[in-house]
Amino acid sequence: MKVRKKKSKSLKILKSVVLVLFLSLLFIPENINRSVIAGIAIAGILGSLLFLIVPRLPSIPSPALKRKSAYSSGNLDGITDMETLLWRQISYQITGKLKSAYPDATWEFIKEPNVDSLLNGNALRIRTFHTKEYHFAEVRLDRYGELVLSMMTIESLKPKAKPAGTDSIGQVDPQSWYTLIGKPLLSNLIGDLQARGHQKLFISENGEIFIKNGDSKEIKGTFEHFPPKEYWAALTDIFILDELNAKETEDTLELSWM
Repeated sequence: MKVRKKKSKSLKILKSVVLVLFLSLLFIPENINRSVIAGIAIAGILGSLLFLIVPRLPSIPSPALKRKSAYSSGNLDGITDMETLLWRQISYQITGKLKSAYPDATWEFIKEPNVDSLLNGNALRIRTFHTKEYHFAEVRLDRYGELVLSMMTIESLKPKAKPAGTDSIGQVDPQSWYTLIGKPLLSNLIGDLQARGHQKLFISENGEIFIKNGDSKEIKGTFEHFPPKEYWAALTDIFILDELNAKETEDTLELSWM
């Protein structure tokens, strides 16, 4: 209300000044220089206008300040947001792979991850929970850009005493077992055997991997948690999809290549 009264009063003053100067210009004697009087009148009018305009200048917003404010309120580090989104997608993939083998699995990074290290092919180690005997895993990108997860366990060199009794066998997912446990060992073993001229190997019911040299059996390794015999049909299909010839015999699985 006060601002409105002040504004009305200023307009009245301006009108009065303009009226006085205009009447002075009309009724001055002829012997006085009218140009001088006109200049004074114009100067008075302009001065009155400035008197009204200048107090209102601070209320006019500055475009430069607006731009600065808009910039400062935004995110100053867009790269960080992109890295956050990238790690979130990678985390979803890690979780999906873990839960395919261990439905209750959770995990966390051991130390702050570095995206450049992962893109350069270096492995990142994670801590895993509810993954049975495995407590860690390594995550890396292969040459095709696919995320590879390798389960790990870290134990003391001192051997543990085995409890009495037989282990109970729970439900097994052959595909998850092959992806996380079987394939890493089998790929290295087949590569080594093929380089030395072998074309097949055998897997016994207890997970023992061996080749035959004449009548003798030469053990090359052992699969951990090898699926029991009722899963061999599904496991055979998985081997075939991985370009291996698989055949189930009475007490072994026979794998061949070439």
